[in-house]
Amino acid sequence: MARLSTARRGAAALAIALGRLARAEGDEAKPVRLEEVVIPAPRGPLPQDPTAAVTVVEAERFAGELKGVAELVATSPGVAIRSYGGLGQLSTISIRGSSASGVRVLLDGIPLDTAAGGGVDLSSIPLHWVDRVEVVRGAEGAYFGAGALGGAVNVVTLPARAGRWSAELTGGSFRTVSGAGDIVVGDDDWALLAAATGSGTGGGFPYLYPSDPSVPGSPLVAETRENDASALGGLLVKGRWTPGPDRVDGLLQLSWGWRQLPGVPASPTPDDWQRGGRASVALRWSRLLQAGLALDAGAAARLERLDLWLAPPSGTGEVVQRDGAGGGEAKVTWDAGPSSLTSGVLASGERLESTGTGVHSRATFAGWVAEDLSIGHGTARVSPALRLDAVGPYTGVSGKLGASVRVAGPFSARASGGRSFRPPSFSELYLLNAYFEPNPALRPEQAWSVDGALVYDGPLGRASAGAFGTLYQDLIVYDSGRVPGSFKPFNFGKASAWGVEVEGATAAAHALWNLQGQLAYTFMATEELLGVPGVLGRELPHRPRNRLYARASVDPGVAGGHAELQYVGEQYLDARNLHSVPAALVVNAGAFVRVVRRPEVRLTAEVKNLLDDRTLQDGFGYPLPSRMLLVTVRVGSTQEN
Repeated sequence: MARLSTARRGAAALAIALGRLARAEGDEAKPVRLEEVVIPAPRGPLPQDPTAAVTVVEAERFAGELKGVAELVATSPGVAIRSYGGLGQLSTISIRGSSASGVRVLLDGIPLDTAAGGGVDLSSIPLHWVDRVEVVRGAEGAYFGAGALGGAVNVVTLPARAGRWSAELTGGSFRTVSGAGDIVVGDDDWALLAAATGSGTGGGFPYLYPSDPSVPGSPLVAETRENDASALGGLLVKGRWTPGPDRVDGLLQLSWGWRQLPGVPASPTPDDWQRGGRASVALRWSRLLQAGLALDAGAAARLERLDLWLAPPSGTGEVVQRDGAGGGEAKVTWDAGPSSLTSGVLASGERLESTGTGVHSRATFAGWVAEDLSIGHGTARVSPALRLDAVGPYTGVSGKLGASVRVAGPFSARASGGRSFRPPSFSELYLLNAYFEPNPALRPEQAWSVDGALVYDGPLGRASAGAFGTLYQDLIVYDSGRVPGSFKPFNFGKASAWGVEVEGATAAAHALWNLQGQLAYTFMATEELLGVPGVLGRELPHRPRNRLYARASVDPGVAGGHAELQYVGEQYLDARNLHSVPAALVVNAGAFVRVVRRPEVRLTAEVKNLLDDRTLQDGFGYPLPSRMLLVTVRVGSTQEN
């Protein structure tokens, strides 16, 4: 059977069922900590034990730079970003070899993945909302629920800290503009944050492309990326109120976006476009019942819409998708000496109406328990967790067991293992059109993972070096359907991924102009363990073996600057490993000056793709922007660095 290539499958399926353009607080603080707005919407607890492989990316470390969520996530090891052309286009994430569907993405603890499937579009999250990004690697279903095969990403928005305010304006190459403003009012007992943002780009960047892609070494010709404009806007409102022993948190997130869909250079789509929006609301109440015992309850709801136009004859015409979900959870946390036990229950429902799939709905029920046990006055920790999820007709158990031990001084070692599953999406179960056939008999995908690392956390900064291994089973792949030229999903896939992850971030060296360094390196080997001859034993497509991110910055006071590079190794475009995207090196640099300190007025200039490499492509062969200059003016109540 002819197997559908990942590139073609991704382009078609994403164009038909995905492309989300609007997403939605969350630091998972315990209810006894009342210093920050926290809204965990229906899901399990965040992994607070030291056994998880977690990277926390602080947005303020990149103050004044126009970095979206995908670019922030890319500074972490173990991840691969799939940016379908950059500049406002679709961006998804893979962690440790998973598909985009195998990564749970949350905004302030609210899951953004929908029953439509296909992964979450990171470009749909307004970049000015972001306070930090938490990247959790490994099978994390025990903490994040069904779907976290490769890991999870939690995007935490700005905190509601009374007295904070800022405004920012950016302009640059390719008619790129961005603006944002936020303000917080309140006192010790209450606070209310309002943040508005808007951004857009005209696209139209130059690039070089082979005159005949089918002939290796064919001459490069200059092209201009057409039908590549995009725009995105959003409003964030969040607040907290602490009447007596209680705490109440509220959250409202609204976003709307539009973009053109240029297609691949070999098959451009000059008339395709999409638009969509998302609204979400969450409310949470918590109370300390007695010493060491806390109760927490919350509810959340969201509405999402997507409109697509895929121009005939190659496209299907108008595609409409409407999605709605809501639910609630309750949990109890009991701290007793060296033990911290959390248990909870969740109930939610989702309804999807989409061209090609029709109208479908399903309910989700879950229960979990997680323990964090400290041994020997914190010398060692053991952290088991178990969760049961029932998603429609699919029921599965996710588990995790982790441990850490202090080796000597600032050095420690950690190890963990986990299991997770992902139920089939509505698109995989029911999508029916000229290109795809449904398969209601699909089974959930499964993943098992193990990892371990040596960690340094001391006055010089933080660093870790470790190894991981993941086995994926019952993967859903597309093969030939009954109708010639169509494709149908089957549980034919089985694959492995193993590798090495190294990361480090130094503390500021005051004697060297507050010099800071950052490094993230990943080596990952993948293998198809099940498939037809020619595919069996090959590497998974769109998974580079090597990824390196490095950055150095200085901030002596009045002015400062940074330089960074990102290297992505060669990656294959097809399951037979016949075609590949060459390795790419991107260098960015920037500088800033503080015009006024209080309130801070900062002027920043940054250059992306400093070497102006116009042959850059992403993992699917989409051209990436040439050199671009961005200038930002920011005024705010406090310094960001």
